Amino acid sequence: MENKTLTLSELTVIASDVSLTGTLEVAREVHIYGRIRGELHGKPGSTILIKESAQVEGKVFSDIVIIDGFVNGDVDATQKVWITARGRMLGSVTSPSLQVDPGAIFEARVKM
Repeated sequence: MENKTLTLSELTVIASDVSLTGTLEVAREVHIYGRIRGELHGKPGSTILIKESAQVEGKVFSDIVIIDGFVNGDVDATQKVWITARGRMLGSVTSPSLQVDPGAIFEARVKM
């Protein structure tokens, strides 16, 4: 992942004690620690990081999606999807690039 500096206004954090139902739209980068049920929409240039404690049920759209927690749904990335060793993914992935680290749980259809 490239090294970049974000200002506070460019970074969104969903804390571990937050539960959201509905659609969340982000412009730059979002770190999810809590629970999302619905859709995550990243605008062009966006990165969505689903952290170890996070649970996402629904659709995820972004340029880059990094899964370190649990996703049950469809992930659509214009650049890359990365499932880390702690990540768990059930559903489908559409992306030109997919990285699944050893130890990850990955049960998904893939379209590249």
